Amino acid sequence: MPALQNIISTLPHELLGEIFTSSAAGFPHAPIVLGAVSRLFRHVAYTTPSAWSHLELSDANGGGKAALWFKLSKAHDVDVQIDIKARVGRPQHGVEDATAKAPTAVETLQFHTHRIPSLCIRTDTQAEARAALAAIYSDVHPTSIGLRSLRISSAATPVTSDALLAFPAIPSLIDLESTNIPLSALLSLDLRNVQSLRVVQPLLSPPIAIEDIVELGCAAPSLRRLHVEGRIAEPTTGVAVEQCFLPHLSELHLRANNIIALLDRFIVPALRQLHISDFDGKRANASAEMGVGLHRLLVRMELGKGDVKSNELRVLEVAGVKVEQSDAAWQRCMQRMKLEVFNVDSPGERSQEAIAKVETCPQEPRTRPIEAGFGFGFGF
Repeated sequence: MPALQNIISTLPHELLGEIFTSSAAGFPHAPIVLGAVSRLFRHVAYTTPSAWSHLELSDANGGGKAALWFKLSKAHDVDVQIDIKARVGRPQHGVEDATAKAPTAVETLQFHTHRIPSLCIRTDTQAEARAALAAIYSDVHPTSIGLRSLRISSAATPVTSDALLAFPAIPSLIDLESTNIPLSALLSLDLRNVQSLRVVQPLLSPPIAIEDIVELGCAAPSLRRLHVEGRIAEPTTGVAVEQCFLPHLSELHLRANNIIALLDRFIVPALRQLHISDFDGKRANASAEMGVGLHRLLVRMELGKGDVKSNELRVLEVAGVKVEQSDAAWQRCMQRMKLEVFNVDSPGERSQEAIAKVETCPQEPRTRPIEAGFGFGFGF
């Protein structure tokens, strides 16, 4: 052991600092834990600002810990994770507030909002999620907010009133992920610059209304990646439907039921990857219905692009549905697509096929012209 200690003591402090920084990326408490090993480790940890760029708080009383992290990280940004679900009084890994008047974690974070590019909040209830986010950002000017990535989740399934779940506006957001949060509440965040959006609703949560998904998409015109997972409510019949035009969306993941009704609401001319997992894929005629819905999507993609001769779709993955490529609808789809990857995961069996192995039909000519003022609300 002494020989090993001698070897470690000869390592450049910069190299040890890089090791500590890498450790902190997976274990945010690393600089405190490693700093307790020896005088050398403490010196390296406390003089390596990048080792303090990840902060994990287990309750709202960690103001002393938060202040220490922002102090020792110097000018570095700090990615923050708050777990309000944790038991009150959980040890803060050797960091305690010096006095009873020490600022709370929320007060410390509010003072450093310009240095927090990523924030993850996990709570027991949706109301707690709203309260935590509002406490940090409600009184902060938008120009002082540096948050680009937000992940917010609630463990409880009861839905709080939307009025109580209005979040503060965070226009700097680019990446947003929510779990068990009402979609209507996300609209208040200001999604104009969001490029990646992941919405997950547990199976025990109330089903998601298609109209709420459409409204959310329309509020995020810069979207490039969209992931929706959860139960979808039955579509409303007999009323005019609104479609969502997302000119930049290149990747779409749907893990839900009523997928065809949802696909019919999107116009995505730049879509390159489509990943579908159908909860109700064992229903009768599921393959034919999926083929017809996909064909309608492809037509709208071409019309939205202004070019009826091609579309951008290159990757298609379908799970939960036993795809019958001999169906007329799928034959028409294969004629329109120039896939590079086509993966099928059918119920009860699994097959992954490279597009080179997929039997395709000859490309059919399409010369249908685009007329000025063409509306996208037509069905195909």
